[in-house]
Amino acid sequence: MVHGFHDQYIVSWGGGRVVAGATRETGSGYEPRVTAGGVHAVLGEALRVAPGLAVAGIVEVRVGLRPLSADLLPILGPVPAVTGVLLATGHGPAGLSLGPYSARVVVDLLLGRAAGFDLAPFRIDRFSRAATPLPR
Repeated sequence: MVHGFHDQYIVSWGGGRVVAGATRETGSGYEPRVTAGGVHAVLGEALRVAPGLAVAGIVEVRVGLRPLSADLLPILGPVPAVTGVLLATGHGPAGLSLGPYSARVVVDLLLGRAAGFDLAPFRIDRFSRAATPLPR
């Protein structure tokens, strides 16, 4: 994965495919749609970092929402008091790079293996009222 100096990135995949992304439109609501400005920003940064891509064909443009947790850390691990439910969400713009690792952690947990690190900072209950009192 190559990160430029802005919010965009480039990831190479097998078969000569390259993914360039993405926009970050905090506060834009939940309407997933392609905008000319977003495509311009992504392609502009991709071509600045990798000018050889100028001759590449565009196969598709995707739109999606990338939920980000309130404290900017992923939510990873079991849901307290709900047996067998594990979460891997809240990665925000880092989902493409962190998602595969988070999936591996969840698989390990499902198979009864240890995560290999302390999951406490990533638990969903860090947002509970007991952990974070709400203002009155």
